[in-house]
Amino acid sequence: MKCGTCGTELAEGALLCPQCGRAVDTVEVIRQQAATRPLSKKEFYELSGMKACRSNIKSCAIILYFCAAITTLAAVFWDMVPLLSIVDAVLLVLLGVWLQFGKSRVAAILITVYGIYNMVVSSLGTGSLRGWWIPLAGIWAITYTFKFYKLWNKYQKSGELPREAISE
Repeated sequence: MKCGTCGTELAEGALLCPQCGRAVDTVEVIRQQAATRPLSKKEFYELSGMKACRSNIKSCAIILYFCAAITTLAAVFWDMVPLLSIVDAVLLVLLGVWLQFGKSRVAAILITVYGIYNMVVSSLGTGSLRGWWIPLAGIWAITYTFKFYKLWNKYQKSGELPREAISE
């Protein structure tokens, strides 16, 4: 890797240029790493500009885990058909895990569709709006999983890091 100011060859992991004393810019380090070898999807996901995608996808998964916990508690204490509620809770946890660790667009779409179905069925059964957190989390997840894959595909096609992926 070379210093962006004076062009001096820098040692691996150097934080300062020994020639001019300039601090090594992390964005420059990432750019040079990407120029020497392709980044993996995991490395790309860990870029500083992907922080919004990471935190929002994780937040959506946490909402699903919370909804699964509430569903389980409701099944144990109030539900007439606890088996269906337990199945619902397990499905929410599985979709949350798939979303959080797989960053899956398919999981995000399934969460939205399942959430809308669940919301309509439970709202018709009770006469009041219920279960709107799940489709909301699904739409939120769709937004950020598609943003991540849009940037990832842009990087895959051009070989250059998109500005949005490295800006903080």
